[in-house]
Amino acid sequence: MKDLILNFLTELTAAQEKAADVLQRKQKILVKPEKSEVDAIAAEEKIVLESLANILTQRETILAQGKEQGIAADSIKELCEKLLPAHLECQRLINLAGQQSRNLRYLALANYTVSQRSLIHLNQVLEIIETKGQGHTTYSNQNENALPSKPSAGGSFVDKVA
Repeated sequence: MKDLILNFLTELTAAQEKAADVLQRKQKILVKPEKSEVDAIAAEEKIVLESLANILTQRETILAQGKEQGIAADSIKELCEKLLPAHLECQRLINLAGQQSRNLRYLALANYTVSQRSLIHLNQVLEIIETKGQGHTTYSNQNENALPSKPSAGGSFVDKVA
């Protein structure tokens, strides 16, 4: 069981490192997207997600085996504390996995932010197209410059008014 846990933690940290690498490269690609690069990183993301899904399955298997051996635990960390309380390598790998998990959350948030900025830019382009380049936006109050056929409530995207 000890070797199984250590192998699991080693695989987990390696997969997390690969995921972090993919997320960092994706962030750079999202800033100036090229279709071929986006397609390539999407394929890599799929491989990383499959790897992480396999690791999650392994986690459940290890926890179930621990339960069968009379060592019930809700997490690998708890299982390590019960099975290997003084094992420094196990503690180091668990701490590393926790740090990498936090890093992955930050990278995912950064990529989400970059994606949202792209969507905002696209929305601004659509606003320009919809208003025919006039100086007002869909969401501004109706004034003398507003298009006469547009209501002042929320705009065509919000109110579904064409």
